[in-house]
Amino acid sequence: MVNNVLEGLVEMGSVVGQDDKGERLLVNGEFSLSIVIARCTSTPTGLLRWKPRFDTALLPDITIVVRMDRMNQRPLDYYLFPRIDLAARRLRLAEDNGLGLDAYRFECLDYLYHIAAPVPLSEVA
Repeated sequence: MVNNVLEGLVEMGSVVGQDDKGERLLVNGEFSLSIVIARCTSTPTGLLRWKPRFDTALLPDITIVVRMDRMNQRPLDYYLFPRIDLAARRLRLAEDNGLGLDAYRFECLDYLYHIAAPVPLSEVA
């Protein structure tokens, strides 16, 4: 998963490195990313649940939560949580989570790759 994110960022022109411990990705020297894999579990009634575990010591600017499919074989979707909205938050994700959480949900990471892409100063001036 980390390699997929790295490739997607680099394809859009971002420069990606890792922090000293190799636990966070540093994008364009501007912000940090952490990736959390949330495995799918089924309740006794057959409902699907995901419980992402955040490493609060990392303090990434953005945490990518990869919600895995029912068989935990491939990504189902992605949540992009900014640090400010994760302050020591314990999350349990269901199939539908309401706007408070699903506002951060994306089918793919293209949005992240596009907003992370560097833009020359001459283009924004």
